[in-house]
Amino acid sequence: MDFCLRNMQTPQSSRILLLILRLSVNGMRNQKNGKTLNGALFDLLRQKILTGVLLPGRKLKVAELAAEHSVSLNVVREALNRLAGEQLVEIEPQCGFAVRGLSADDLADLVHQRIIFEGIALRQSIGRGSLEWQSHVVAAHHRLSRTPMSRPEDKGKVNPDWMARHEEFNFVMMQACGSPRLEQIVRQLAEAAAMYHRALLPAVGHASELEAEHTELLNAILAGDADKAVRVLVAHLEQTRDMMLPVLLAAQPTESPTSTPRPHAGFGHSPVKRPVARMASTKRRKERYAAA
Repeated sequence: MDFCLRNMQTPQSSRILLLILRLSVNGMRNQKNGKTLNGALFDLLRQKILTGVLLPGRKLKVAELAAEHSVSLNVVREALNRLAGEQLVEIEPQCGFAVRGLSADDLADLVHQRIIFEGIALRQSIGRGSLEWQSHVVAAHHRLSRTPMSRPEDKGKVNPDWMARHEEFNFVMMQACGSPRLEQIVRQLAEAAAMYHRALLPAVGHASELEAEHTELLNAILAGDADKAVRVLVAHLEQTRDMMLPVLLAAQPTESPTSTPRPHAGFGHSPVKRPVARMASTKRRKERYAAA
């Protein structure tokens, strides 16, 4: 090292050393900016998908996104691949990327998994939860109950503030489960469900029934009754599913047995092969979890 430094004492060698240092710093800066751009684009696209700005089935063209956000094609591809890893984006062979589509089969599977994992998380939260956690649940429910499901100026769409409050209430209920991994699973499943809620709940609108179930769930949590709370949660998830299923099934195109499957109109997914759940009356569901 000393030998190298002694041989860098001439003006020419000093200029070479400065040039090497500049190239090194610029390379590090470009690498950092590349990572920052990728992270920023990933967060932006993720937010647009979860809030319904980018609708299910929407094609995501790499070149268009790169031009729109003034980034390279590689930055866009890396962000889209990360979103695919979170199952928010689908990679279609020879077609590129698209926002994950909606289907009755996927909705039924999604709700089934939510029942399993959210039931575990809620039961553990009630068993471990403190008075402070209960106060957070009460506060989240209060904010949700005071937020209208739709706005007067746009009754055909779900109120984004209501969706945010609904997701907050759901997450707060599970926060005392004591398992970061379980929390992550619950959050990922709930975010996937939010895509269905934003697309389909406005079309069916049962705000009063949903509010009653949220209140029933809160009361069971405050009473420390884990069995009843889980029953209410399961009934709530199933009822919400049954509200949305007819809309998805109605979007299924009429096909002959030998015809080639086509995407769902408006939902960007393959057609449903079979009904995956039967409609159940609200009265029967309420009787099932009220008897405790």
